Amino acid sequence: MKTTKIVLMLATLLASQSAAAIEKMYGVISAGYSDLEYSNTAEEAFSYKLILGHQFHRQWYVEAGFIQLADIESESDFSTLGIQANGLYLGVTGKASHAVGELFYRLGVANFDVQAVELSTDSECLLGESAGMLNGQAVCQFDEGVAAGIIGLGFDYYVATKTFVRLEAEYMRGKDGFDTGLISLGIRYNFN
Repeated sequence: MKTTKIVLMLATLLASQSAAAIEKMYGVISAGYSDLEYSNTAEEAFSYKLILGHQFHRQWYVEAGFIQLADIESESDFSTLGIQANGLYLGVTGKASHAVGELFYRLGVANFDVQAVELSTDSECLLGESAGMLNGQAVCQFDEGVAAGIIGLGFDYYVATKTFVRLEAEYMRGKDGFDTGLISLGIRYNFN
């Protein structure tokens, strides 16, 4: 919830700027598939992103937004182990224009909040606290903050004067074995 409040404050701040500041701004809404690994947990899940961007040079953009990588609830009997991972993102995007759109590449950082339930092969938990035992393995629950680096590549395809279809692939890596691949499809809308 804390990250949602920060994103809303950021969006309000950016929206309250003068018309000149909005001249080269855009928004992106995208959804996709993530393959998330962290500690002993590995999940494939639906993901989405909400991004605000600003063109500060003819070939460079700065972007900030919210990314949700996974939201899988755990069952009370631990037949399904859950994971939730979402966070705030800040990055720089370079572009190469083409007649039908823009090829872009991204470098960025993100701070993810990862909440998960996992089984430990030992009787002790490497992360978090033990919530009991299941088939001789410790059931571990944790809520960790993870800083991660992001590298990505994508293409914005023109469909209208201010609208693009965005296809992108990203790779994220952080501490404690945080490793994620993300493929997404979305819409980019230029506000100018």
